[in-house]
Amino acid sequence: MKKVFTYIKPYTGRMTLGLIIKATGTFMDLGLPWVLARIIDDMIPLGEISYILWWGVVMLLLSIGARTFNIMANRMASKVARDVVETLRHDLFAKIQSLSGAQVDRFTIPSLESRMTSDTYNIHHMIGMMQRMGVRAPILLIGGVIITSTLEPVLTLVLVAIMPLLGIIVFIISRKGIPLYTALQNLVDKMVRVVRENISGIRVIKALSKSPYEKRRFSKVNQEVSDMESKAGLTMAMT
Repeated sequence: MKKVFTYIKPYTGRMTLGLIIKATGTFMDLGLPWVLARIIDDMIPLGEISYILWWGVVMLLLSIGARTFNIMANRMASKVARDVVETLRHDLFAKIQSLSGAQVDRFTIPSLESRMTSDTYNIHHMIGMMQRMGVRAPILLIGGVIITSTLEPVLTLVLVAIMPLLGIIVFIISRKGIPLYTALQNLVDKMVRVVRENISGIRVIKALSKSPYEKRRFSKVNQEVSDMESKAGLTMAMT
């Protein structure tokens, strides 16, 4: 991860700007329930139509602003992730080209192909999600608790009480999920190896009428990858 962050460092300025925009949009999202509660609790009982309409306009502006800022931040996050991974893939390809035959045999070609494709895609996804949810989720959590405390203090105590329990549950599930993704990566490498063998040995396979066997072989490893991906995804979804 330290090496990945060295590739992110040149884009720190763009990331910071995107995170500020994302935080602004998130604060606007948090303002919506507060304004709605103010309208329901304070203005509707008094029948102040003009104030209700005014605050309705405020809610509309907050909604438009939140959507606009979130879209801008998401687009910036995607561009940063794209540029980082582009540079990473370039350097990774250059490094692979410089490996000796013994080193290639040790890493295996299917594994190197996975590093260039699926692994870099996962890094792209991680960088994007880190910018999108890395700021939004903590602000929504802390801001939600603060707003709830101003509207309903008793409910805030309930939220604060269950947060340690939720933290323990998330930690346990995450500990169980990480080995599943390690196993998934090994299965992906295995599937790449099977596909590569099928492509490189296509003439031999046809000459020996081994096509049905190779189809069953690929279907088996493909099903293993699918099952493991579903298991890992469902496990982490519980967090």
